[in-house]
Amino acid sequence: MVLGVEKALLIALAAAITLLILLNVVTRAVNYAIFWVDELTIYAMIWMVMIGASVCVRERRHIAVTLLIDAVPERVQRPMLIAIDVVVAAFALTLIWTSFIWYDPMGVIAAGFDLDAFAGASFNYIYAEPTNTIGIAKVWVWAVMPLVALTITLHACANLAERLAGVEEPRAQEAAS
Repeated sequence: MVLGVEKALLIALAAAITLLILLNVVTRAVNYAIFWVDELTIYAMIWMVMIGASVCVRERRHIAVTLLIDAVPERVQRPMLIAIDVVVAAFALTLIWTSFIWYDPMGVIAAGFDLDAFAGASFNYIYAEPTNTIGIAKVWVWAVMPLVALTITLHACANLAERLAGVEEPRAQEAAS
C-alpha cells in the first residue's frame, strides 16, 4: 500500500514539474515571469527524488556494485545480501533519528509549542525560516525527510524480513530481465 501511494505521488510530482516548467517557459516568453514557479519546481523535484529513493529501496533497484557478490560462491552470497539489507535498515533508522534531532519535537513541547521561543532557546530555526519566493515555512518542504526516513525504514525492514524468510525477490528478478 505504501509503495502504491509513493508511486502515485511520483506520477503526480512528475506531472506537476512538467506543467510548472511549461508555465515558466510560457510566462517568460511573454515577459511576465512568475518567480515562485522556479522555487516550487525545485521543491517538487526534491520531493520526487526523495520519494523515488524510497521506492528504489523497496524494489531493490537502487544503485549497487555487485562485483564482490558476483565473485563469491553462492553459499556466501546470501549472508552478504542479508548484511547489506541490515546496513540499509540501519541507515534508514539513522535517518529517522537524525530527523528526530532536527525537528526536535521534545524541544517544541518544552517551549510550550511557542516556535519563536523554541528557535531562540535552541538556535534551531527549522520552523521559522520561510521559503524565498513562496513564503511558506521551509519545514513543509523539509517534511519529506522524516516522511521518507519512515518509508525507507519500512521498506528496508520488509526487504530484510523477506530475505530472512527466503522469499523470492520478484522485483529484483524483473529488474534483471
